[in-house]
Amino acid sequence: MLYSRNRGLDIRNLTVEYQGGQAALKSVDLFLPEHSIYTILGPSGCGKSTLLRSIAGLIKTYHGEISYNGKALHGQDQVLIGLVPQNYGLLPWKTVQSNIRMAMRISNSGTLTKQQQEQQITNWLESMGIADLAHRYPLSLSGGQQQRVAIARAFAISPQIMLLDEPFSALDAITREEIQRIFLGNWNSLPTTTLFVTHDVEEAILLGEKVIMMTSNKEDPLIVMDNPLFSIKPEEKRDSEQFFQLSKEIRKVMQEKW
Repeated sequence: MLYSRNRGLDIRNLTVEYQGGQAALKSVDLFLPEHSIYTILGPSGCGKSTLLRSIAGLIKTYHGEISYNGKALHGQDQVLIGLVPQNYGLLPWKTVQSNIRMAMRISNSGTLTKQQQEQQITNWLESMGIADLAHRYPLSLSGGQQQRVAIARAFAISPQIMLLDEPFSALDAITREEIQRIFLGNWNSLPTTTLFVTHDVEEAILLGEKVIMMTSNKEDPLIVMDNPLFSIKPEEKRDSEQFFQLSKEIRKVMQEKW
């Protein structure tokens, strides 16, 4: 994919501190081109979730700059951010359909008719294989089903930026592979600028145009690795020698840096 120069998510010298002054993130620099998807690996406590929360605007106090297409991100009301947190963020008192509808109404500010909204909700639920759950409540769903709803909701608002925090972590291996395939298919139809946090090396390779590694040492810069396999179909990637070699290379860095 070709990218426009200087268009995308630009993070410069981002530092976030806990109340006691200890650094949660220190001097993080990252440029994510518009319409690209990068995956993030890192040990627990290295700041992966803090990075996403800072971009999402949930952490208000930080040092450094976060911009999108050359303008301060959090000063742009028109930049929509879709966040899929670890706990899915679904409202338990609203149905699956209503959770998505509410997000769309807030984000679209009346630009879609009611009929258009309902059609989009149906389309995204169908794309995630959960159209039959539209009238169910989140607490009646399995973890995997809730994850699908949260991802459908994130896509449904047509965000410019999508942030996912280990969205497939609770799934068994077979279900996880299926949702990875569905997610990537949906992303290819709506290539939102995306950061995807995972603990799984294979998942990072399957879903990321580049793989970013964070270390437990806050002084270390991000390690950014190119992924030449990104454009290959997922089922072909898994069986390729390149996939095995890249996985090996990433694990070697993990052993040295973590």
